[in-house]
Amino acid sequence: MDQVSRDLIQALLTHQHDYAAEEIWRIKKYSPRVYIFGAGAAGRLVKENLSNYGIYAFAFVDNNEKKVGGEYEGLPVVSFSSLRTDRNEKIIVIGTVAYHYEVVAQCLEGGIPPHQICYADFLHYSGEKTVENFFNQNIEHIVEIYGKCADALSKDLFITNLLYQLNRDRRYYPRNLISPLENQYYEPAIVNLSDSEVYFDCGAKDGDTAIAFHHACGGVYRKVLMFEPDAENYTLLKTNTAGLPNMIPVNAGVGRESTKLAFDGNKKGHSCFVESGGMTAEIVPLDNYSQEGPTLIKMDIEGFELQALEGARKILMEQKPKLAICVYHKPCDLVELPAYVLSQRADYKIYYRLYRGFGHDLVCYLV
Repeated sequence: MDQVSRDLIQALLTHQHDYAAEEIWRIKKYSPRVYIFGAGAAGRLVKENLSNYGIYAFAFVDNNEKKVGGEYEGLPVVSFSSLRTDRNEKIIVIGTVAYHYEVVAQCLEGGIPPHQICYADFLHYSGEKTVENFFNQNIEHIVEIYGKCADALSKDLFITNLLYQLNRDRRYYPRNLISPLENQYYEPAIVNLSDSEVYFDCGAKDGDTAIAFHHACGGVYRKVLMFEPDAENYTLLKTNTAGLPNMIPVNAGVGRESTKLAFDGNKKGHSCFVESGGMTAEIVPLDNYSQEGPTLIKMDIEGFELQALEGARKILMEQKPKLAICVYHKPCDLVELPAYVLSQRADYKIYYRLYRGFGHDLVCYLV
């Protein structure tokens, strides 16, 4: 092990602070009005997670005129001009990922004092020490993965995301780390596509990523297997890819073994397997399809990636396909997922690319 790298990473982990916890303390101590900027799915999660700490938002703020004047999640939705004219002591929590930088600039240019803007990310904040403990107990894996990063951008993203998961401070993510969204899963400089690709699209949703693959290959490839457990998505998937050659839909998710699991479905791209629920969905291990000879596997399956990789152990060991794995659904995925792949094949090289802010749509390429 590189002792210098180990010592540096250990020092980084040891000297982190929990910015989200600090902001929770500040809000509760001074009891300002809390506005959440962004009346959408991200804002809803922020509201829910803040309420877990006894912090109840006063209102949502949104730039969409159609939302202003109405309600969202039981709270009024106000305009930015209304926010500016509120002379009460207030905190603005950023409740958007896609427009974070624009919202911050809008607030500052609109005269909102910097101390009233909260940069902490409460989207999936739990306040537990689980992440910190995991990272500190897996220094060896962290150093190994860092050493396997094949370029400077990957190393920057790895360390940036590692620190961000510990402190939940969005300011760790400068905008220049983000790659073009249209390159996601098929990054041209990393994923060299041939005319004989066999592509396993895990989490195929409505066929959007399979169609993107078709275009990235210029329509020339051997076969595409599209795994999608959600019934509504699967119907759309079949319709949307019906006119494309050699595309095979599979109405199942991918996991460790063949089974049925509780499933929270009919939620578009956010359907996922859960511990219990009223719906169920099929699970199949990718090793059942090893005879297809996959050359590229993509996984965006809402936190089920580790189980799916464990169900592809034979494929990883014997065939070494190119991998494009989402590593942002769970804080520990950044380390745990590539560490598992390296435990099966140590000759993989690692690249990280980020397609949205703050770790969202962070993809680990293993080639």
